[in-house]
Amino acid sequence: MINNNPKLAGQLAAKKELFGGHSRFAIAPIHTRFDAVEWFVWDAEKIDPVTGGPDVIRQEQTKAEALAGL
Repeated sequence: MINNNPKLAGQLAAKKELFGGHSRFAIAPIHTRFDAVEWFVWDAEKIDPVTGGPDVIRQEQTKAEALAGL
């Protein structure tokens, strides 16, 4: 289990894990200002128009939920 630190809200709580063909996707837990980390999934083939980086395609409370259906 990864402990959340609200003082680090918005920062990685662990390293990103790459997966999928040609490492298309990344998943990582992110510190929140609430009780628990949230799991984010990024898609390298979808670009965020604001940041110019990979788009966040999913945000869930658990890693299993974030990976479901990919």
